[in-house]
Amino acid sequence: MAEYAGFKTTLEIELASVWTIVGQVVDLDGPSVEADQIEVSHRGSDSTFDRYRLFVAGLIDGGEMSFDVIFDPDHASHDPTLTGSLFDLVETGETNSFRVNFPGASTAVTRAAFDAFVSSFGITSPLEDGLKADVTLKITGPITWSHIP
Repeated sequence: MAEYAGFKTTLEIELASVWTIVGQVVDLDGPSVEADQIEVSHRGSDSTFDRYRLFVAGLIDGGEMSFDVIFDPDHASHDPTLTGSLFDLVETGETNSFRVNFPGASTAVTRAAFDAFVSSFGITSPLEDGLKADVTLKITGPITWSHIP
């Protein structure tokens, strides 16, 4: 079993058919996948389960991916004045392709690819810290996992 450092993880967005690394990402959370829980309990349940609720899995929600960036208003992926920046994508509601590359052995990566829209982009300007932005992606559809040698 191997362990890998999280700092080698990268996040990319596809804009105009070109994959671009999202700049200055600090922490990534997700993706998180969740299946609806549908209760199917009934009076005719097997006597073994007569006091237990029964469930089946329902629709799957790809969840969200949230991350922090060191905010640079001049960086193309952050700049609120540029078309296609993360900030701009909140306003347009446009769905884009994203991929997260998790480190593996040697130069190999495990990739999670998905479509998402930017649901929030919040800038913070603390007195005693650097400029930051909190970004949330809402995943729409499935997440495709692959190993890239």
